[in-house]
Amino acid sequence: MAQTLKNFEGAVSVFGQSTGTTNGNGIRDKATESMGAIATVRQSLHPWLGYEVNYAYTRFTEEYSTIPFGVQNNVHEVSVAYLLQGPTIPILGLQPFATVGAGALIFLPTTVGGQKYSQQTRVPLLYEVGVNHPIFTSHLGLRFQYRGLLYKTPDFNAALLTTNARRQTSELSLGAYFRF
Repeated sequence: MAQTLKNFEGAVSVFGQSTGTTNGNGIRDKATESMGAIATVRQSLHPWLGYEVNYAYTRFTEEYSTIPFGVQNNVHEVSVAYLLQGPTIPILGLQPFATVGAGALIFLPTTVGGQKYSQQTRVPLLYEVGVNHPIFTSHLGLRFQYRGLLYKTPDFNAALLTTNARRQTSELSLGAYFRF
């Protein structure tokens, strides 16, 4: 069992999310800010190189200039990324890392604020930078990171909401990790 889990790490974090306003086709879209959670599994293939798999959830509202009420939606992210880790900085005990990858953002309109719109999936480019800080042992620690997602603005397959613009979502997260 120990060999199977060698170099594996699991983490759970909470994040605050902010998404930029997009404009296109005479339509403006502004997403509300939100909080969410992310679960991550990583495996280091070398001391400095590996991969990670993420699942994240948040809920926010898309506010379009063409309709009087926003489209509230649950957003699920599933992504995979290459992981690059630096050596631990001895004095501070921090280990920097960066990732780049892709995945799926699944926008599911809720029954409260988006019931007439259909589910939509977008493919984001994911990038992250952050640091791990061990606590007590090398197996347990805190993680602080910035995550960026670049993707096409959702339109829920409705011409009235189509901007054809790309946007960036920024997430600051804090969490805990456990290394096997």
